Amino acid sequence: MRLSRFYINKPLAVGQEIILPKELSHYLVTVLRLRLGITVTLFNGQGGEYQARLVAVTKKIAQLQIEEYHAIERESSLSLTLVQAISRPEHMDYTIQKAVELGVHQIVPVITERTPPLNPEMLNKRQAHWHQIMLSAGEQCGRNRLVQFTAVMPLTTWLTQTQPGSCLVLSPQAHNTLFEVIQSVNAITVLVGAEGGLSEMEIQQAIQAGYQAIQLGPRILRTETAATAILALCQAWQGDLR
Repeated sequence: MRLSRFYINKPLAVGQEIILPKELSHYLVTVLRLRLGITVTLFNGQGGEYQARLVAVTKKIAQLQIEEYHAIERESSLSLTLVQAISRPEHMDYTIQKAVELGVHQIVPVITERTPPLNPEMLNKRQAHWHQIMLSAGEQCGRNRLVQFTAVMPLTTWLTQTQPGSCLVLSPQAHNTLFEVIQSVNAITVLVGAEGGLSEMEIQQAIQAGYQAIQLGPRILRTETAATAILALCQAWQGDLR
């Protein structure tokens, strides 16, 4: 049986007994149908993971006892920041999920000229939804530390801040590739547009802020494909996919 992993937003310690939140208890007992004595893995985003055993269960409550701690780290040595223009909901969800799986350190959702119209009243719900996708992806892929998720801001606001590491902006009109502009580094920031890409003005603003424009080959990639591709290339070039 596949070992189940769950994020718990609280301090954890060997010997501790914890009652899981209502929704997670329901998931373990009703959906996964776990039984007494089964072992699961817990992490709280602070590094390492804990082996816990299911010691009590009712229709609504699951209680675990933590038995072991393992100082396992699965973070990349390359600090990757994805600055992603907010795209359509299904594309944004996919991008966030794959970015977490590919070891990104920070995700910065930004509003650009071609970002689909945003309902301000729904923005908090969307950000909470993205946070849950991030947590679920971390559970699935084995990460024990949480990705930093920055609050939504306009691209122009982000570009006024100090930019982390070597900075790249994707542009189909660029002449250089990743391998021509990046040498040995330990931090990379990539800026990816929404559907339709970034405007020429936004690309120039990014360049003025210290970004280098690169392209990903002769074909035009969808926003979610472009983000996944550049992150995988960065990890293969300087990170833990080498």
